[in-house]
Amino acid sequence: MMNRYLILLLATGFVYADNEIYVDQSGNAAAIDLEQLGSSNLIGGNSATTGTMTVLDLDGVSMTLDINQIGSSNQFKSDAIDGDNFTGFFEYDGDSNVWDLLMNSTGLITADYVDLNIDVTGSSNEADIKIAENADSSYLNLDWIITGDSNQFDFDIDYENAVNYMDVNGSSNTINFTASGYSGTSSSDAGYFNLDLDGSSNTLNIIQSSTLARDWLSIISNTSHSNICVVQNDGGTTTSC
Repeated sequence: MMNRYLILLLATGFVYADNEIYVDQSGNAAAIDLEQLGSSNLIGGNSATTGTMTVLDLDGVSMTLDINQIGSSNQFKSDAIDGDNFTGFFEYDGDSNVWDLLMNSTGLITADYVDLNIDVTGSSNEADIKIAENADSSYLNLDWIITGDSNQFDFDIDYENAVNYMDVNGSSNTINFTASGYSGTSSSDAGYFNLDLDGSSNTLNIIQSSTLARDWLSIISNTSHSNICVVQNDGGTTTSC
């Protein structure tokens, strides 16, 4: 199938102006590599207007998206990345960046065999990630490396046969993770979350509630003054933390 791209780049001539990239893509086997250097840059949808960002739209099978935002106060917005065999590379170096990612929210388009690699270096960054809210994303592979302080990461995943590795090195970070779904056919391929934490005064809230109660969690921590709350729920009544 022929790919259809609409990628518009806008750079105004004022010293304090933003660079903006708008993306609307449909078709299979697309490879998109976007890099922004500097501060207050935006990546989002093609219906945006200057200074006001909407979300980008990617539809197709076997797509690769490589995002590099190097600098501070940058923003990436997407609520429609849909398709199987998606590979995403997301690199953020700097402070006060905002990243919103939504995949297969309606459940009408599958998002299986997704491979996401996230590398964040800096402080006071925010990420809001939702994957397959209404239908599971099978065989998801999600890898995080986070280095810095006072970051906040919220991610909600409906999955089965999935692995999630997170390496956090820093202090005063907040991580909220909610996992649901069928979660695999055996103990070897259930929903698996591996967390390696170094730093102090971090806050972690982890909820795993798969249908088959085959959630796995491993936490290796070298931390002080941190709050770690873990709830694994297969249908009972939880008292929370």
